[in-house]
Amino acid sequence: MIQKVAGILVAGLLGVVLVSRVALADGLSAVKECETDTSAPEDFQRLTIMPNGESRGSDNAAKLVATARQKAKEGKDAEAVQWAALCPFEKSDQDLVKRDSAAVLQYLKQN
Repeated sequence: MIQKVAGILVAGLLGVVLVSRVALADGLSAVKECETDTSAPEDFQRLTIMPNGESRGSDNAAKLVATARQKAKEGKDAEAVQWAALCPFEKSDQDLVKRDSAAVLQYLKQN
């Protein structure tokens, strides 16, 4: 009985993980999720070199999106995409932001 309940719980958790990964099936969704992320970056992320040549330090994902939004409004589209692509944690999500750069730029410029 306990094994059956444990199996159901594991299956449920896997389902939640898969649904969350499917939810971020595009770069725009990844950027929108980052926009509300005010948690501190992981230690290895703090060492990331930003488009301006500085290390990320304690900048959270929401701050990166705010910077990307400012660059987009200044007409610096390529730089805006670089900033936006740094906000997702996963490399695959970063690649999605770059792939969907037109939609990401449109979103950044309108808000």
